[in-house]
Amino acid sequence: MALKAQDLRNLALLGHGGAGKTSLVDAMAFLSQVSPRHGKTSDGSSVSDTEPEERERQQSLTSHIFHMPWKGKTIQLMDTPGHPDFLADTLSSLRAVETIAFVVDAPTGVTFNTRRLWAEAERSGNGKMILLTKLDAENVDVAALLEDITQCFGDKVVPITLPEQTGPGFAKVSRSITGDGLEGDATERRAVLEERVAEADDELMEAYFENGSLSNDDLDKYLPVAIAKGTVVPLLSVGGPSLVGISELLDFIADYCPSPLHAPCRKAAGSEEGEYDIDIAPDPSGSFVGQVFKVVSDPFVGKLSFIRAVRGSLKAEAGFDLVRTGTHEKVGGFLKIQGKDSSNLDEVVTGSIYAVAKLESLQIGDSLTTAGEKLYLTPIEFPAPMVAVSVTPKSRSDEQKIGPSLEKLHAEDPTFHIVRDADTHELVVEGLSSLHLDVMFAKLLRRYKVDVDRHEPTVPYRETVTVATQGHHRHKKQTGGKGQFGEVYLKLRPKDRGEGFEFIDSIVGGAIPKNFLPEIKKGIVNMMRQGPIAGFQVVDFEVEIYDGKFHDVDSDQISFQLAGGRAFLDAFDKARPILLEPMMNLDIHVPSRFTGDISSNLANQRARMTGMDAQGDDQIIRCTMPLKEARGYQSQLRSITAGEGSFNMVFSHFDPVPGNIQQDIVAQRKKKKEE
Repeated sequence: MALKAQDLRNLALLGHGGAGKTSLVDAMAFLSQVSPRHGKTSDGSSVSDTEPEERERQQSLTSHIFHMPWKGKTIQLMDTPGHPDFLADTLSSLRAVETIAFVVDAPTGVTFNTRRLWAEAERSGNGKMILLTKLDAENVDVAALLEDITQCFGDKVVPITLPEQTGPGFAKVSRSITGDGLEGDATERRAVLEERVAEADDELMEAYFENGSLSNDDLDKYLPVAIAKGTVVPLLSVGGPSLVGISELLDFIADYCPSPLHAPCRKAAGSEEGEYDIDIAPDPSGSFVGQVFKVVSDPFVGKLSFIRAVRGSLKAEAGFDLVRTGTHEKVGGFLKIQGKDSSNLDEVVTGSIYAVAKLESLQIGDSLTTAGEKLYLTPIEFPAPMVAVSVTPKSRSDEQKIGPSLEKLHAEDPTFHIVRDADTHELVVEGLSSLHLDVMFAKLLRRYKVDVDRHEPTVPYRETVTVATQGHHRHKKQTGGKGQFGEVYLKLRPKDRGEGFEFIDSIVGGAIPKNFLPEIKKGIVNMMRQGPIAGFQVVDFEVEIYDGKFHDVDSDQISFQLAGGRAFLDAFDKARPILLEPMMNLDIHVPSRFTGDISSNLANQRARMTGMDAQGDDQIIRCTMPLKEARGYQSQLRSITAGEGSFNMVFSHFDPVPGNIQQDIVAQRKKKKEE
């Protein structure tokens, strides 16, 4: 039977690691008969954690997609990583679904990572629901947990089902408040639900005020609208391993979660630099618009690109236009991905989540259209890396393979960066944490048979001068026959930070012929590429050539290159040279209770605080920190906050290196050069 947009229910499971997301997927897959057995992560039988690295660590490290039939609807469900070090797939999943189901385990409650992901869901405009898990644990206080959840996320949270008993006796959930025959507490919760649903529509609100309640028909019609608009956040109680509350959850999703037709308009721009002010409504009859939200590179299967159909429908043989390149892409077929398995699709409709194989040109975030439409959907934003290592292949035979192999890993995880540092000539790999890099290097070895040695990356320091001086050099060489001669007098002056290098010609009277001045500049540039202090680039200075001498026969290009470069070195040594270090702006996000510990620790990182902002129960601490310390700060932050803190950083400026640290850097560079 062909899919219809109104029969699709798209959900992503989000929450902190260990909350029970994958256990819920296994339970839902079993009850919906997607899986013949009830899988478990503990014994490697889960339908979701299929990557070797996931089975080894018993946790989801990438998103997995399932299509589950239930009550005539198709639930397209995404299981996402809960660990904050594997955020790429979690964030991109927000573009694929209408509803985010936040999984909160009862013993732990709402965590810092859950609050951060909630804020991302708010910005994306997704509907939200909450699933309470691990209610069979000892000493669970449901009332206190609900109060905490309401304080975090507001009174729009409405319990739909609650446990009749917690602890070992957790075997049944209360009846859903969407039906008839409610009593006691369920009646009160139903009244709150009706009020929140009425807020989603002005006419419905008027009717609610007149009648004092909503009919079951009105609730059935408008609850999906209220969830999509965020006036209602349903809360359901479930037990993945025990299957308690799972059929009630599947019923609720099928009956009340928003379909793609309830989704708000997506925003698009008409050009790469344009404003995102074009509304793309989820219209099944419109021309096709889709967005790539996930990529998987496999050495055997090839590249799989996962697409969400935002508008319209499309048959496989029609292909689509890749807006970024302006090219038309022919498609071999559409694939429905079911965990690690796949099957063919002839057509996709608004709301479909599917994949195409072996289209190397597709990238995460790409917009796809037909009929030549230039519509750029809002790009997907990812956090910047926090740790870095330089890498070299262990085998010389892998030198040609390492670059393309790393690029394939970057294509599927935009938080994994590869940089060829022009200053240090190192291949630097960046990620969200040491654990993140460990997993990526494990994939590199497993998939592409490339093993690497890791080193601490060299910080790209700069060298500069602090006072004005003069320099001179006479280059003279006689070896019989034509010799070499060139003499240069120059003035060296510091410039403001960031102003770069300026070459000034003040020669008068033809002391140096004009054709030799570019050679003097070339000699200086050659010397400034590897400065005299520690071999780093020299920046922010001006050189004025004011006098010199030449010889009619012996002067040539190389003579003035050498004379210019050595005159520059003569002046540089007298100009009180210093090292400059890159400074980074950091936004550190932590629970408020850690603010004092973080502030005290920043002094040890040579950081300067620049401001603080409260964000609910969390704090954003802003500071500038040297790159050397920032690259190692992630492990310290995780240690101080028990894994709850995070930060992002961007380059700010260069600052002088303190004298004692400069001495250490120079000594280390000298030792390394001797080795």
